[in-house]
Amino acid sequence: MIEAIQRELNALKIPFDSEGNRIRCFPHVINLVVKAGLREVTELPDYEPETIFDLHNNPVPQALMDNLDYWDALKLDPVAAARKPVTACRASGQRREAFEATIRAGNDAGGWGNAAEGLRVGELLKDVETRWSATFLMIDRVLEQYLAIDKFLNAPGQDEITHHSFDETTLQVLQDIQRFLEIFHVVQEIVSAEKTPTLSIVLPMYEKLICMLNNLAKELEVLSHAIKASVDKLEEYLGKSRGTKIYSLAMGT
Repeated sequence: MIEAIQRELNALKIPFDSEGNRIRCFPHVINLVVKAGLREVTELPDYEPETIFDLHNNPVPQALMDNLDYWDALKLDPVAAARKPVTACRASGQRREAFEATIRAGNDAGGWGNAAEGLRVGELLKDVETRWSATFLMIDRVLEQYLAIDKFLNAPGQDEITHHSFDETTLQVLQDIQRFLEIFHVVQEIVSAEKTPTLSIVLPMYEKLICMLNNLAKELEVLSHAIKASVDKLEEYLGKSRGTKIYSLAMGT
């Protein structure tokens, strides 16, 4: 489309460069960046100490090499693991009602966990393959309601779905992934709050996003390989943007 505009304008002797004026869609870029990171979460070799140190092209974080349980949890795909209890609890209207009844019963009994807090009554959220934010919201809701999920899955008569409960390591991995995805969620919410999100707002957000991700990679070294994949993809798109005329114009406003 933009190439056609260039041809028409150039035919009229009006200078126009399709690449120099190409604006990349912010939500689309973020979607690709997040998916690059999520793919890398599970892209790990089998744990073989005698060969693992030869992976120079895609080095595995030392913290991950020191945590075999975490390694195994990543290899088993924690996002898919989160999806299973969601599907189980939403499998029928009867199960949805029973799950919500479990939450209410816990709330009425004084709350959940050591803090004895009440949980929001509502169903779990399914993710959508084409929307990374749906994956974040699914994991966020699972973590929020996990005490009720675990009680529901292990209730009498639930033998066929009990195995969807998480062990402590999988739960920790999901909490870490939630922290990773939350950064994108916050940035996207900030941009979405603008009535007219212009390039002068969006482009600095890319820079801030890279900075926040690099800081998180230092805190969550066990996930730094996935975080780095997102940073690399983001820098790739930002590099393309820096080479355009419209980038200079936007950053100068």
